[in-house]
Amino acid sequence: MAAQQQSKRNIKWVEGLRGITSALVIATHLARALDFPLFWPADEKDAPPRLLQLPYLRIPFQGRIGVPIFAFLTGFVCAYKPLKLAYQQNNTHASLMSIARSAFRRPPRLMFPAVIATFFSFVLSCFGAYTTANRCDSFWVRFDAPDTKAFPQNVRRLFRALLATWTSTENVYDRHQWAMRPLLIGAFQVYIVLAATIGMRFKYRILVHVLLCAYWWLNVGHLTETFGSNLALGTLLAELSQHRPTQNWIQAHQRILTFIVAPILLIFGGYIGSYPHEKENYAKWSLDLLHWLVAKDDEGSRGSFIVPKGAHPGRRCTSFFIQSVAISVFLSHSLQNLLSHRLLTWLGHHSFAVYLTHGTILRTVGMWIVYGISGQPWAPPGRNEDGSPKEQEYLHPKSGTHKIVAIIVFTAVTYTAAWAWMKWVDTACARATQWLEKRVFEDDSEEKSSFAEKGYANGHARNGSAAPLKFSEGDKQSPP
Repeated sequence: MAAQQQSKRNIKWVEGLRGITSALVIATHLARALDFPLFWPADEKDAPPRLLQLPYLRIPFQGRIGVPIFAFLTGFVCAYKPLKLAYQQNNTHASLMSIARSAFRRPPRLMFPAVIATFFSFVLSCFGAYTTANRCDSFWVRFDAPDTKAFPQNVRRLFRALLATWTSTENVYDRHQWAMRPLLIGAFQVYIVLAATIGMRFKYRILVHVLLCAYWWLNVGHLTETFGSNLALGTLLAELSQHRPTQNWIQAHQRILTFIVAPILLIFGGYIGSYPHEKENYAKWSLDLLHWLVAKDDEGSRGSFIVPKGAHPGRRCTSFFIQSVAISVFLSHSLQNLLSHRLLTWLGHHSFAVYLTHGTILRTVGMWIVYGISGQPWAPPGRNEDGSPKEQEYLHPKSGTHKIVAIIVFTAVTYTAAWAWMKWVDTACARATQWLEKRVFEDDSEEKSSFAEKGYANGHARNGSAAPLKFSEGDKQSPP
């Protein structure tokens, strides 16, 4: 009972971690848009690094960190409730029904808001709001911003984008939605694993989760370290968070885990996670990481345990860091309490709205402040007097002060928009999903009667409901 209460009390850390992640996404995209060299260990080879280019301090700004954390949290959250029902109530049927309902809710809860966010961006595109973003000197912003098209072409492009978000992950109106499809697929991977293993004994369920973690880590396919390995770890930790002996052991060793194990994991994982986006040869520490982790020689990459041969070094290192953080938080109740702070949970509650709105606001309001609203002066590409192609001249920032003002205004507008989104848009999407769920699934009274009609509970209904599943002593689903 004490372990269960502890689990209930500290589950807010998930929301807090999600809140920090949304802030990291904003920091990363600001760096991409306004100061891309922060992704490097130094501005030039052998040049002294800036403060935010140093190991550890560079992690929030170098990218690659937000989506993998969302993948871990997806694995944890999708698995937590079904496992809780199986552990605390010994109710396999209720657990399977929870999986079924969650699997039904997941697509509309992701798709409805994503469609609305895409439509808002489409409307802004029709009014030329991305003109400045199309003409600024930040290549990443130009790539992210939809170019100007005639209205009929824009409408056709909208429908292609709405479909492509869930097929090829390409959405020209909001490219940050590229992660929606793999996160949706990842959630269903978790549901399949839960449905397939819910009747297993505890040690064999754990074995399945561990094997999946190992499989995704050794798999060098595209983005497997971003999604597969973190989803599997989330499911594994959700399982262990319900296991009383594991929780009792963690409780009994809190001092060692909090003050020794967790700091070691965070320090070592943070150093590995500082691996730069590119230009590893610009600093000695990053070049040492390159030789140690990727182990390049005349024959190419030999690989390592952390970065297997053929894997993407940056993403592998970031995933290693995220998994170090996840395990540290799981082991330390102090870190869980820290992440349960009201401010962090508020940020976490608004994280999905921040993810959907921040890109559009950055490419409009943010760029307007830095470069001007009109997108002028602008000369289209042409040719020089000698007939050679004329190099395109892009807009330059007005000043460093304008960048600072843009960061402040952009952040304030983004979280205000996220608050409004959660209050009206997300609430409407939740109601629509709930209406669909009620139409599709039987309610409790219908479910009870259908159990009796279909011969559940040995063919008899007890007190108007199906009898709870019973297990022999050797087949208990809840560990002692």
